[in-house]
Amino acid sequence: MPLTITVPTSLGSRPVSDTRTFLTWVKSGNKVRFLLPVVVYRPGGGGSPENPPTTYRGYVAYLHEQSGYHANWREEKTTTVGGRAATLLTGSTNEPMDGSFGCPTAEGDPDEDCYGLQPDNDFRVAVIDAPGRPLVAWTPVETTQVVDTAPAFKRFEGMLRTLTFR
Repeated sequence: MPLTITVPTSLGSRPVSDTRTFLTWVKSGNKVRFLLPVVVYRPGGGGSPENPPTTYRGYVAYLHEQSGYHANWREEKTTTVGGRAATLLTGSTNEPMDGSFGCPTAEGDPDEDCYGLQPDNDFRVAVIDAPGRPLVAWTPVETTQVVDTAPAFKRFEGMLRTLTFR
């Protein structure tokens, strides 16, 4: 992925995956992911892959549309990441939304290889106006037990402050 970022020690030093379209760290239940979606599975779209929105504003609107299909968005704010426009928002759902954020490949199985909101998690999501197409980043926090999401969300937003595009 064409970016540089400072990673907190709680996520380890090496990503689990680092491809042209997907970058992720997973360690001890902590997860941070960056995705340049190749396809998306639109909620209510009949289960077929679609091209993702091609603009930052289009992708933010696409997330907002998911409110009609069990997505609950809150704590939204605009900012900049890597000198580019960005929107941060927190999302949750009571129904699986596999593939609604998108997939790193066109052949991805929405249930196994793609990403979207999931029940029992709060997601802090960033949509970034990256060069060429929107970049989506997120950290999920499991909420099946009483959990304070603030530390994970603060760590995620701290990472975003260090992002630069190459």
